[in-house]
Amino acid sequence: MLKKQYAFFLVVCVMLLCWTGLVSAATECKECEEVAKGKIPAHFLEPNLKMLPSGIAIWDVEEAIVALKEKKAKYLWVDTRPGSFLDIGTTRSAVNLVCDLQGEAIPEADAPNAITKDKLLAAMKTIDPDINSVTVIFFCQGPKCHRSYNAALRSVKDYGLGVDQVVWFRGGYPNLEKHILANPKLKRRITKYLRGKVTQ
Repeated sequence: MLKKQYAFFLVVCVMLLCWTGLVSAATECKECEEVAKGKIPAHFLEPNLKMLPSGIAIWDVEEAIVALKEKKAKYLWVDTRPGSFLDIGTTRSAVNLVCDLQGEAIPEADAPNAITKDKLLAAMKTIDPDINSVTVIFFCQGPKCHRSYNAALRSVKDYGLGVDQVVWFRGGYPNLEKHILANPKLKRRITKYLRGKVTQ
């Protein structure tokens, strides 16, 4: 009986150590820090890389198109670009939560939409009151744009979201728009996926 209790105790200890290691890797990863414009590590831009070291999923245009077609999925699309970009085009259901390198001032015109934990959680609750069932997809101007990259990292590190709830849509809006406009079938249904001047 004592051997069984000891074995159980060892298993629990090993599980706790593994879990602590995973949490530590997600929150203390040296390559998981926010970056300035143009400073995303080059190897994170490799097309075959589909997950950041923190565990955050990386999407490109192909994954975004699939997600936009899903009718029952609980996705919150977050456009992290300045508000002026949204008039030109964004995803149909996107909310605008402007992000930059933490500590950098957001321009006055965009300050009301600057990303905060409260604003992000409130937006998630519009998708489902149970925010744990919501996946947040952050995007901006494309692979080298730091805004969505920083927002994805911040949402896990500072706002408490699980890595399984967060997507960095690396492909970005301009590449998504270009793909949709180049595909006659998608272009015919553009208002199903996008909004803004691009749909007119």
